[in-house]
Amino acid sequence: MNAHVRSALITCAMFASLTGLTACQNDHGSSASSQTSHSGAPTTKLTGTLRSSPVAPGAETTGWRLVGDGATGGFDVDASQVRDRATELDGKRVTVTGRMTTQNWPQRGPTQVLVAQSIEPAPAAK
Repeated sequence: MNAHVRSALITCAMFASLTGLTACQNDHGSSASSQTSHSGAPTTKLTGTLRSSPVAPGAETTGWRLVGDGATGGFDVDASQVRDRATELDGKRVTVTGRMTTQNWPQRGPTQVLVAQSIEPAPAAK
């Protein structure tokens, strides 16, 4: 496992534990894992409730947030590539597939953001 993938796995596991999200599942269903996309960046899958229009200091927000089952907080999702799908599934339990990046907001500082490549409905939490 290369250092880039290992770093992505650690970041993914950290977010999962802090936000209550169903963590980083690959297509085989194993948790705390990551795949590598065609561009070489690790691909992450997270499941939670998608929410639009969160409030952030200084309007520093992507406009979307993924919140884990029974958790508060969550983290930012950049849904610009899948905006119509995000709007359709707003407020619903979804699985977001994408890559983790860091956005450097002036007031919030470095913030992890999941850049969504796809958003699909997810089954109800168990």
